[in-house]
Amino acid sequence: MFRLIVFLLIIYLIYHLFKRYVIGSVGPRSRAKGGSKRLPPITDELVKDPVCGTYVPKKEALVYGKRGKLYYFCCKKCLEEFKKRGG
Repeated sequence: MFRLIVFLLIIYLIYHLFKRYVIGSVGPRSRAKGGSKRLPPITDELVKDPVCGTYVPKKEALVYGKRGKLYYFCCKKCLEEFKKRGG
């Protein structure tokens, strides 16, 4: 009985090692599931400038808050234009 349990345990370990290192590293599914070839993480969100419509990384955008809402701008010129329009 003990030999049968050890044999099944060894088969189980071989199956999971094979699945993880051989099958798991091929194709796009492995990238989404965390295989050996991972996609780089998304590091920043893009926000749209309300004046010119340009998308800018949130960490690089100029921020202006009014009435509890935040607005993001690509440059100082767009920020000043927004303020002139009454934004």
